[in-house]
Amino acid sequence: MPEPLVDREFAEKFFRSVDRPLDYGVYFLFHEWWDKAPQDAIDAYAEELRGLDGAAGFLEARHLAEPLSLDRLSRCAEGTLGHGYYRFIVDNDLEANLARNYKTFNEELAASGKLDRLPDDLSYAIVRGFQIHDFLHVLTGFDSTPMGELSQAAFHFAQLRYPYHAMRVAVVTSYMAFLDPKIITEAMDAMVAGWSLGRACQNLHFERWEDQLDTPIAAIRERVGITRTAQAA
Repeated sequence: MPEPLVDREFAEKFFRSVDRPLDYGVYFLFHEWWDKAPQDAIDAYAEELRGLDGAAGFLEARHLAEPLSLDRLSRCAEGTLGHGYYRFIVDNDLEANLARNYKTFNEELAASGKLDRLPDDLSYAIVRGFQIHDFLHVLTGFDSTPMGELSQAAFHFAQLRYPYHAMRVAVVTSYMAFLDPKIITEAMDAMVAGWSLGRACQNLHFERWEDQLDTPIAAIRERVGITRTAQAA
C-alpha cells in the first residue's frame, strides 16, 4: 500500500477542526502543519508568495507596524480609512486587537519549535496578514459575521494563495460536505464573492495601510480597482 501523502496525525487534527471549527480554529491547525508538511508543498507556497506582484520589496523590508491607538483613530475624518477602521474596531468590540503584538506571539511559537520548517517569508506574511486583516475588511466591505469573515478569507486566498487561507476553505467545505449541507449555498456564495473581488482588484497585501489613515476610502478603492463592495451589493 502506498505511503500516505498527508500525514495521518495531522489529518486527525484537521478533522478535529472540521468537527468543531470554533473550538479548534484554523490558526491552531496552521501551526500544527509545518512539522510534517511535504517539503515540495512548503517550497511551492514560498515560491508562490515571492512571485506575486509587489511582494519582493515588501518581503525584503519586513515592515511591521507599531500598535495603533484608539485616540489616533478617533481623530480621523469621516470617510477616511482611519475612521472606517476605527468604526470597524469599536462596532465589533475588537479593541484588544489594537494592542496585540502579533510579532511577539509568532516569536513565542517559533521558540517552541513548531515553526522550524516555516520559511521566513511565510512567517512574516502571517504576522503582517493579521495586522492588516481589519483594514482590508474596511476596504472590501465584508463585515465580521461568519459569512463576512468567510468572504474575507476567500479574498485573502485569492490574492496570496497562502496555506492558512487554503486550510480555512478546506475546513469550511469539509464541514458543509460532511456535517451541514444546509449552509452550502450561503457559504459558497460568500467564498465566491471574496475570491472574485480578490482576483479583480489590485493586491492589497503589500501596502502600509497604517500610513494612509487620513486617505479617503473612496480614493483608495478607486486606485486599487474596487468598484463594487459587499456593502454596495
